[in-house]
Amino acid sequence: MKKLFFLIGFCLIANGLTAQSPIKFGVTGGLLNSDANIDLSLGSIVELASIDAVNETGFYIGLISDIEVAESFHVQPELTYGSAGDLSFVYFPIMAKYYLIANKLNVQLGPQLTFSSNLDDIKNAIQDIEGVLGTNGNIDDVLNTFGVDIGFGAGLDITDKLSVQARYALELSDRYSGPLGNSLDIRGATLNVGIAYFF
Repeated sequence: MKKLFFLIGFCLIANGLTAQSPIKFGVTGGLLNSDANIDLSLGSIVELASIDAVNETGFYIGLISDIEVAESFHVQPELTYGSAGDLSFVYFPIMAKYYLIANKLNVQLGPQLTFSSNLDDIKNAIQDIEGVLGTNGNIDDVLNTFGVDIGFGAGLDITDKLSVQARYALELSDRYSGPLGNSLDIRGATLNVGIAYFF
């Protein structure tokens, strides 16, 4: 159901922004590195520990669109699936692209919505922490499946149809909503490097 929501959102944004603007559709994919840190603190004031719970490399694949708003400014929505280790996500980034060199080199910045379909690596780490601290509960109830990131990166258009891009996204939202409250934060980051082919 959430995947359908993302697909509908992708199409609506593409249609809403295009009116008279040129638009391209294509496919994208490449390497994905997913990193998740668990921070323990005393009431979110004094940091007690920071645990690198996940650092896995995998892949991403999906749909991409390029909407030309002005000659040097484009909007690039994507809908991708990524998997790394025991983590898997559906990503919905909406990147603003500014071309530093006409039709070649661009920089990107924008929000990214994420929906997790598998958080087993993070669940295992949380279960261990809550077990030690005596706050055992249902792990599925304390992990948020929806997140909001901020992404930034760069791209290079090799031809009109083929481009390469790299992007780093930092999670702004906290994945944890359990009994430890503000004393435990889970925030992830992703790095993706890949290609896009436009039809």
